[in-house]
Amino acid sequence: MHPRRLPSGPQSLIAIAFAATLAASGAPARAETCSSTEGDTLPDALPMRDFAVRLGARIDACATDARRPDAERFCAEHGLECSAARVRDHVRVRTLFEMTRDGGPFRLRWSITDREPTARHIWAAWRQRPPLASSAEPSATAECDELSALFAGLARRLDVRGVGLFWPTSNHAIAAWDVTPTVRVLVPTSQIFLACDATFDRTTFSPSKQRFVYELGPAGAPDTLPVPRPLAAFLLDQVAHYAGASLDVLAMIRTHRALRFDSSVPASCGADVAAAAKALRARPLSPSDRRALSRYGSTELGLSAPSAEATLDRLAR
Repeated sequence: MHPRRLPSGPQSLIAIAFAATLAASGAPARAETCSSTEGDTLPDALPMRDFAVRLGARIDACATDARRPDAERFCAEHGLECSAARVRDHVRVRTLFEMTRDGGPFRLRWSITDREPTARHIWAAWRQRPPLASSAEPSATAECDELSALFAGLARRLDVRGVGLFWPTSNHAIAAWDVTPTVRVLVPTSQIFLACDATFDRTTFSPSKQRFVYELGPAGAPDTLPVPRPLAAFLLDQVAHYAGASLDVLAMIRTHRALRFDSSVPASCGADVAAAAKALRARPLSPSDRRALSRYGSTELGLSAPSAEATLDRLAR
């Protein structure tokens, strides 16, 4: 694999991003709340451009309050002005990263596939067999560059600029976000070559390994690609249940899920899961953390009486 320049699409206007997209697509404008899509009126299929509008609105509604402190710390660490637009971009990128990474709530599994660095195969697998809400199985299997392409492509659709593929080594790809010409964030969508705690903007890779990061365009999922209602409902529901959880809860669940999938997370990370679950069991949990833990216990662990406490007890074993 070698980095290549990919089309980036037309320039977006951040100030009117979602309103303009809704108007142009003909999709009905509506105020998004952080709730599941059960009972919502979704069409049989949404064009990808319309699904992206709904996804962005769902992330904004579900994740902004939880991720704003992270955005403020991020800006302080990198010497950035923490404007409303900067916070919005960080919330969307950070949430997409958690959703799309190996073992994340979209239930993707890393494995070697020897396919091109595009999200096309992930969308094809999802469309052919939309994931079930209650399932212990991965929703799709993809290699490191495919996971990174999915993340980068969705970030571009949510009007975040400067996100593309990054090759820290000749045989491995992650994503990177050039926030400004001088601030580059590495985004490891798998744990290949990394320790258990490596995450967004926290890796042992060198940001200078690659000179340019080229934005990823929509080639893997064009505007008109139909997103079937069951697939749209699953992805939006996963955002609703997980996006507002604390980062330590998300990390613990993701690691446990990835270990179940036998993916890129080292087996030694299991001890971290147990330790984290015991620590969380001893402290009060926020409603968002309870929601995420109960969702994981009920839909993926098959607990007969799912609750946050029951899920933590299972993960602490």
